[in-house]
Amino acid sequence: MENLECPNCGNALANGVAVCGACGKEVKDDEIARPPQDQEKGPGRKNVYAILAVLLVILGGAALLIFTGLLPNPMKGGGSTAAIVNGEKITTAEVDQKFDLYKKMSGKSGQSDSATPEGKAAAADMRRQILNAMIQEKILVTEAVKEKITVPPQEIADKISAVKKSLNLSDKDFDAFLQNHAMTPANFEKRIEKDFLISKLVAKGTQEKGLTKDAWLAELHSRAKVEILAK
Repeated sequence: MENLECPNCGNALANGVAVCGACGKEVKDDEIARPPQDQEKGPGRKNVYAILAVLLVILGGAALLIFTGLLPNPMKGGGSTAAIVNGEKITTAEVDQKFDLYKKMSGKSGQSDSATPEGKAAAADMRRQILNAMIQEKILVTEAVKEKITVPPQEIADKISAVKKSLNLSDKDFDAFLQNHAMTPANFEKRIEKDFLISKLVAKGTQEKGLTKDAWLAELHSRAKVEILAK
């Protein structure tokens, strides 16, 4: 809520008041003083969002790809199917969400991606890259489940606490970041869980099975069932 001040006496005002309760003067909306510190919160908070957005990209280490997991999937199961990975669908609605997020993060949200043949080709190529990233993540997560890999809830909670502490974030700032990216705490916890599943899956192949990372990932991909339906 915005903090407002009476232009006559400086008393704090609630939104919508017509008369100051301290000095009794009539208050016009265009005369209400707004403290400068409130104006400074916006850019600072945007910086927090930017840092956290980058953190979400790198949180899971090398197994994660840049366009995966920054938004929840509220439309999961709806719309046409872009791909089927180990029996699980990736919908075109999910791909559209990731593509819209890419445009927002890259500052291209206000630009048309279909104005020119080059623009159409670039947009189509980016959608393919996003879909491929989503397929790779889906392969790793579903294979982690097959390997009976689990993540204790306390491990997820500890990771989230570490994120907040490392960036010196209050719970309010963290909640604001989640809301800005259309996420709930449950969505974010699921993102962290996926990151842990992937990293533990990679570790299982390299440590327990004695394979190189590339050999283990190649094995996982070779046994995965992938059907790409999007053109």
